Order: sequence, then structure tokens, then C-alpha cells
Amino acid sequence: MAEEKKIPGKLMALLAFLPWLIYIFASGGNHWGIATAGGTVMCLVYLAMLRRQTTIKLMEWTTLAYFVTASILTIGLHSTVLATYQVMIIWSFYAVAGWASVVFGRPFTVAYAREEQPPEVWDLPIFHRVNWIMTLFWCGLFTVNVGFGAIAVMVGGNLGRLVPGFLMPMGLLIFGLIFTKHFPKRYVAHVNAAGAAAASAESTSHA
Repeated sequence: MAEEKKIPGKLMALLAFLPWLIYIFASGGNHWGIATAGGTVMCLVYLAMLRRQTTIKLMEWTTLAYFVTASILTIGLHSTVLATYQVMIIWSFYAVAGWASVVFGRPFTVAYAREEQPPEVWDLPIFHRVNWIMTLFWCGLFTVNVGFGAIAVMVGGNLGRLVPGFLMPMGLLIFGLIFTKHFPKRYVAHVNAAGAAAASAESTSHA
């Protein structure tokens, strides 16, 4: 059987963000039912397509869990809690999931790293060290964004929704993505350079 053609990475990234686009625009117009239900449907579509290419990981399940919970709150229970506390609730889902992976000794970034790195490095100490650092970094980021959500509630109004409620969490998220792209290679290069320097110093001392 011929191997199934993979969907381009950029298209998958767009599909991953599409539930949030629907959610942001619909909730911005105060259409919470459309925001939560539309986000849930598009998230399910994305996960179905993702499942054809790879495994569904913790953070994808967390996104689905948020949309399902938000739909139950908004449509099933007719709650208006999201209108005030959505930023805190969204980032709390990710923070809880991330810290749970730490507590259970299974840092969530490992699943993503294994898709980028060959199997022969999966058991190396440096591979695990990098992923523990990355996971703790993201857990901290999620937690700080929960704090921004709390500040947004305290500030209130358009200022609260725009600055601590949106711009600051998004700015931190972009920083996190840049950090994730560059940190592993730089860390490994630093460790290798330090090891080479130590080996050189040791050989010199024995000369």
C-alpha cells in the first residue's frame, strides 16, 4: 500500500490555529455559542487530520478539552463565566496539563522532540535534560499567562482585555516559540564545547 501523502506543515499549522481564529472573532462579537461550538468542531477536524500523520499529543488534547469544557459551560449551562475569565481559564488548562506532565515524570516536550530527532538520541542524558528544561520553561510561561489573565480581570474594560488579556500573553507566546526553535541546538553546542574544553584541559594537564 502506498504511503499516505502528508499534509504540508504550514497548512497543518494553519489548521491548528483555525479553532482559535473562530473563537477569537466569534467571542469578540459576543457570539459565545458559535465561538465555543465552532472551535470544538474545527479542533476535532484538525485532530482527525493530525491523527492520520502522527500521534495526538498532550497539548492537542488540552486544546480539545478546553473547547469541550467551554461549550458545556456556554451552551449547556448558559454560563457567562468565559466573558470575564476566559484568559485565565485558557492558560490554566495548559498550565495544569504541563505541570501534570512534570509531576508524573513525563515532560510533554519529549513527544515533540522525538519527531525531530532520530531514535538513537532518545535515551541520551542530554536529550532528557533539554526536554526537562523546555517543559519547565513552557510550564512557567503558561503560569505567567494565567497571571496576566488575572491582571486583565482586575484592570477590566477594553484596556484589560487588550493589554494583559491579549498582547502580553501573545508576546510571551511568540517569545516561547522563538526560544523553542533556538534553545536546544545552542544548549547542545554549549555542552559539547564545554566537554571539548574540559577534555583538552585534562589532556594538557597529563602531558
